[in-house]
Amino acid sequence: MGIITAEKIKSLEISCQKLTEMDEVRHVGVINRLGHLVAGGIKKGIASLLDDEKVRMVYMQLQLDFQMRKELDDILGPIDYISSRRKNLLLISVPEQDYLIIISANPDADDKKIIKKAEELFDDLSFT
Repeated sequence: MGIITAEKIKSLEISCQKLTEMDEVRHVGVINRLGHLVAGGIKKGIASLLDDEKVRMVYMQLQLDFQMRKELDDILGPIDYISSRRKNLLLISVPEQDYLIIISANPDADDKKIIKKAEELFDDLSFT
């Protein structure tokens, strides 16, 4: 895992902000392999469903889940994204290099549309 520069963090912040401009998106964050937030956060004016401690726990859980699923990449191919729809929230993880883009949205949001926009915003960025 390489060191991410301040310039790259700024680029990631801009991409996160652009993705939160979608009405149904509540939160966009980029987490590292340890589950720590590198860039992004909750959309301004939106109340978080979880307190800060639970958010950190979710980040670590999502990263662990992703790492465990990668064990099957040789057989099934690499993960494009992981989407989980709950009663109160849609949660999407999109891998980019050694990082995960974590997106939460309203539960009735179109995950494919959000993922497409995320890929447009983040695919061309170098994270190191």
